[in-house]
Amino acid sequence: MALSTSKEQISIAVGHIADASSMDAVCKTLQAIHGHAYGFAATSWQGETGLAAQPGRRRYYFIMDATDARVSLAPGHRVRGIPPGGPYQPLEEPQWAEATAAVQEALWPGDVLCVDSAQPLNVSGKATCFLVESEATAYPSPAVAFLRHLGDRPGGCAAYPGAFRREALPPVRALADAPNKRGVNRVNEHTLDMRVDRDPRPQPHYHGPVTVGDGEMVNHSETALVLPRAVYGLPPVDEPESGRVVIYPQADSDPTHTQVIPVRPGSIVVTPATVDGIAGHRFENAFAMLLAIPGFVSPHNAIR
Repeated sequence: MALSTSKEQISIAVGHIADASSMDAVCKTLQAIHGHAYGFAATSWQGETGLAAQPGRRRYYFIMDATDARVSLAPGHRVRGIPPGGPYQPLEEPQWAEATAAVQEALWPGDVLCVDSAQPLNVSGKATCFLVESEATAYPSPAVAFLRHLGDRPGGCAAYPGAFRREALPPVRALADAPNKRGVNRVNEHTLDMRVDRDPRPQPHYHGPVTVGDGEMVNHSETALVLPRAVYGLPPVDEPESGRVVIYPQADSDPTHTQVIPVRPGSIVVTPATVDGIAGHRFENAFAMLLAIPGFVSPHNAIR
């Protein structure tokens, strides 16, 4: 479904990974925001499956549901979030390693697979994913980011002490004086437990389009992919049925105007920021992957 009002003409796409018609609306909205440099789909696999991408393209599989799902890694595959006890050589960058022998690893909701023409992957079991395809750049994508093996970095919408906030695909930031703020980023993602029973609570904010130089800008979006909190043994929220996203459709002009969107595991909500209109958001009792396109490279603007 899409929520909109005639006043600001900003459509907020809302879907569920198991509902084909709503996912069609989500994908069409993201396509309209970002154009044909990107592709979007709800996808799944069952049984032995090969994942690949065309030359010059990269595919990101954000896993939302998994049953006995596994990925086969070959020597040279790089991972972010190092599985303990496996054939991995840690790299200089913290939380990164390279496989030194063939190995299979379990996949959980919240894990991310990154595939390009030089880095195909074989998977098995059963999984449901949100797929984003972009051009391949020099961004250092891992073959797999294992969410359960990443460290926490509280901040943003989960800044309380001890917060579950893990960066699967962190941004590569441009120099402060660089005219191109996007740089090599095309897709970034972090996962966090956003709660109203902790201090500080999530704060309303928005991001604008991203400057890429010579006066040109590209649209920005932040998409929440809601996960089951119990998979990671996270404490339940005080109101288990109260998960929601508060949308500010006129974030930069009318902070009093809001829309409340209930969410549950499998829900997907798109917050757009285009040259024609900017929406903001606040997350309440939502455990979600936050997917940013072209990345977390747009300034954070508080809504007051």
